[in-house]
Amino acid sequence: MRIRNRKPRLELGLLVMIVGLAMIIIAALNNVGQLLQNPRAPPCFPQTCPYLGFFTLLGVAGFFVALWGAIETIVAFLIQEGSLQHTPGPLPPLRPGSGPEDENLLSMARDLQKQFKRPKFGTILSLAWSEAQPWYRARFKRRGIRKPFILLLSADLRGRLSAEEWRTMLTYYFLQLKPGFRLFLEFLGLFFGILLLIPLVGLLVSAELGLQAFTFYAQFIARPILLLNLILILPNVKRGFLRADKWSARSIGRKPLLDLFEKINRLKLPRIEKAKKRHGWTLRLWPMPNITERIKNLTDEY
Repeated sequence: MRIRNRKPRLELGLLVMIVGLAMIIIAALNNVGQLLQNPRAPPCFPQTCPYLGFFTLLGVAGFFVALWGAIETIVAFLIQEGSLQHTPGPLPPLRPGSGPEDENLLSMARDLQKQFKRPKFGTILSLAWSEAQPWYRARFKRRGIRKPFILLLSADLRGRLSAEEWRTMLTYYFLQLKPGFRLFLEFLGLFFGILLLIPLVGLLVSAELGLQAFTFYAQFIARPILLLNLILILPNVKRGFLRADKWSARSIGRKPLLDLFEKINRLKLPRIEKAKKRHGWTLRLWPMPNITERIKNLTDEY
């Protein structure tokens, strides 16, 4: 399937984000004003229930508008800085696998599927190469629920790895399908923990100190903590991927996986080289580690 990509625009993203923030501020000011005028009244009472409901919906809508604008702005900025690449027009079509190398890879993939019992509910029938597929992940695609899988691999690696290196690479891909619940908790446990803690603390503040204290807590304590939590999820995602690499190295062997990463690094592939050029806050907040960070991660473990 070919999809025409729309290029994100920095001006549009900023405008939409400003509109969304304005909606949030208007809703917050009106609702907080009502609560301050009636500090002893319940959150919704006959005289102001429709009024509060309207501005609450306005604030929720403003949040999603601002979120869309923020994503548009960030992506457009990264494209402008060269950290992301936008490909205009339709995506390049898949290239079906053919030849001895592809047959060998397909046989390896089927053996690994039996070994790991992943992916479930289907067998790997064929293999294809995609220009859009990143080197660090394979994709198991199928055209229907009961249809067999098509294994999608990065076209950048086609014909560049030996059979043994491909076995290590495919094992690495299949291990990503079952990282384990413990790794998930390390990955996003703190993020979801804070999300659950914020409303609980709010309920305690409201019960012990009253509605005005709860309003102050929600506006000046909970919201900044929530925003900081959302920002910090990006480096936490990166740390999660690096932990997953170490977990994979324990199953595959550190040396084979490290040798494979170093071999891919020596290929000087354009997208890999572009990812290595990120620096400063872009590098710190970028959720996907580059090849240099992956190599250092496996080197520093021992």
